[in-house]
Amino acid sequence: MSMNLRQIEVFHAVYSAGSISAASRFLNVSQPSVSKVVKHTEAQLGFHLFRLVKGRLVATDEAHVLFRDVHDLHRRIGVFQQTARNLKSNADGKIRIGLLPSLAQTVAPEAVARFSLIAPRASFEISTVNHDSFHQMLTSRECDLVIGHHLLQGPDVHDVALGVGRVGVLFRRGTIPEATAIIDDAVLAGHDLIHLTPSVAIGKLVEGAVHLGRPEGKRTIAVNSVVVAAMFARQGLGIAIIDEFTARGVTGPELCFRPITPLVSFELKALHLAGQPLSRVTRAFLEVMRQAIAQPSFASPVDGPGGSPGTSPKRPSLGHASPNPQAMVDARH
Repeated sequence: MSMNLRQIEVFHAVYSAGSISAASRFLNVSQPSVSKVVKHTEAQLGFHLFRLVKGRLVATDEAHVLFRDVHDLHRRIGVFQQTARNLKSNADGKIRIGLLPSLAQTVAPEAVARFSLIAPRASFEISTVNHDSFHQMLTSRECDLVIGHHLLQGPDVHDVALGVGRVGVLFRRGTIPEATAIIDDAVLAGHDLIHLTPSVAIGKLVEGAVHLGRPEGKRTIAVNSVVVAAMFARQGLGIAIIDEFTARGVTGPELCFRPITPLVSFELKALHLAGQPLSRVTRAFLEVMRQAIAQPSFASPVDGPGGSPGTSPKRPSLGHASPNPQAMVDARH
C-alpha cells in the first residue's frame, strides 16, 4: 500500500521532531489529527512506524528504512514548491540575478542604478552565489540568470557574453612607484604577496603567470576570498592579487590597482536555462550590465597620486555591436 503526500509529510515531521506534539506544532495542526494520520498510515502499511518506549516515541526499524527515501522525496517536494513560488515571482516582472560577490559589490549596483533611469519600475532580487551553486540556483528557479566566469556549461543552459575582466595587483599607494607601467614577477619579487588559494577561480588563473615563491625575507599570505585579500592589502600587509571588479570597490587615495604582465583575463557570462528565454527587459538590463563591466577600473600609471582618470590599457573586445537598452525597454510598450 502506498503513502499519499499528506501521510509522507506527517511521517517526516514526526520522525524528524521525535514526538507527536512537536510535529503538530511544526505542521500547525492539532495533536489528535497527527496521531490519526500516523495510525491510519500504519494500518495501511501493515506495520508500526513508531512505538512508545518508557514514555518516549521511538521509530521502528521499518521507519528508519522508509525515512531515507521519504527524506529525499520531501526535499524534492520542497524544491518543487520553491520553484512554483519563484515562477510566480518571475511572472510578476521581477529580475532575479545570482552574482559572484565581487560583481555584487561594484558592477551590479552601478548597472541597477543606470537601468533604473530608463526603467524606473523594474524590480530586482540580487543574490550572491558561488560558482558551485550556479546550476542549482537556475534549476530551482531561484534566479532567472547567474553571472560569473568559469561557468559550467551544459545542454540545459545558454550563455550570454558580457565582457572581459583582468587580474591585477592591489597595493597601498607608494608601495610601487606610480610611473611603473609593467607589473611583472620582477616587480612583485620585492614585496610581500597576498595571493588566492587554488579553490578560488582567480587563484587558478594566475598560477602559471605569477611566481608565488618569495625571495628570502619576503612572505606570502594565502587567502580564499578576493575581498579578504583586498582588506589585507589595505592594512599594508603586502600586494594582493585580485580581479579588477573587486578592486573597483576599494581603490582610492590609499589603494592603487594595476593589471599584471603578462595579461591574465577572464570572460564574464550570464547563464540562463535553455527552456526559459530571457525577457526583453532582462536582455536590456544585461546590455547595461555589459556597459558597466566595460567601464575602466583603473587609471593610467602616469596619472600620479591624485588618481584622476586616465587611459586604461585597452580591454579585450567581444567583437559585437551593443544594442540600445532604452529602445529595448521601450519596445515592450
